[in-house]
Amino acid sequence: MAQFDTVILNGTIVDGTRTPRFQGSLGIKDGVIAAVSRNELPTSDTDRVVDAKGLIVAPGFIDLHTHYDAQIQWDPYATLSGWHGVTSLVVGNCGFGFAPVRPEERDRAMLSMSRVEAIPFESMKEGMLWDWITFPEWLSTLERIPKGVNVLSYVPIGPLMIWVMGLEAAKSRRPNKSEIEEMCRLLNDALDAGGCGWSTQRLGDGFTSVQRDYDGTPMVTDMMGDEECLAFAEVLRKRGSTGHIQITQSKGDIY
Repeated sequence: MAQFDTVILNGTIVDGTRTPRFQGSLGIKDGVIAAVSRNELPTSDTDRVVDAKGLIVAPGFIDLHTHYDAQIQWDPYATLSGWHGVTSLVVGNCGFGFAPVRPEERDRAMLSMSRVEAIPFESMKEGMLWDWITFPEWLSTLERIPKGVNVLSYVPIGPLMIWVMGLEAAKSRRPNKSEIEEMCRLLNDALDAGGCGWSTQRLGDGFTSVQRDYDGTPMVTDMMGDEECLAFAEVLRKRGSTGHIQITQSKGDIY
């Protein structure tokens, strides 16, 4: 049996541990890195040998802040990120995204993404599958579609607020106690399904709100108070603090 399926020779290895780069070789067996050496690994019975002279050999980069929520559905390598060494990424940042979204709210969600991230609305209309409504269903779609990168998704709070409160209410007032409790319940369900945490944007209603909704008004999360943030953080705490929080905020702290 071959010691390695693939051997990469003569590359400059940057291993991600802050070890100084060095020239060496790397052996892969059954899809797993089996050896890293400063010397030349044996290749006599290896299926594939790659000469990486003049190239960097490094772990894939992880992009924690992306908005590939739509694009990943028609671009499995998340171009251009995939071309530049990104192998894992996170979608659902800044509190906006596409789940949970009722069918009648899909155009509005795409228009919001188009204004903030300059993704053409017509591209999303043509390329998005929209075979989900809830967040767990969205994760099932992400799992099923072909991908050349690994994808995690935050639970974006904006769609959650609209789902529970309705768009008009979410735009005009803060949630009441029962609405916060329902959002926390749905957040917990979304995390059970595989969400990696939750995200939001709090940029207020002033000039600092550069990421506005498609109609020029603030995003529904822009006036979100500390009470809601702490309630959502408590969901993570009760789960053993497993998960992450991403907040786009112009100033101040959360107390």
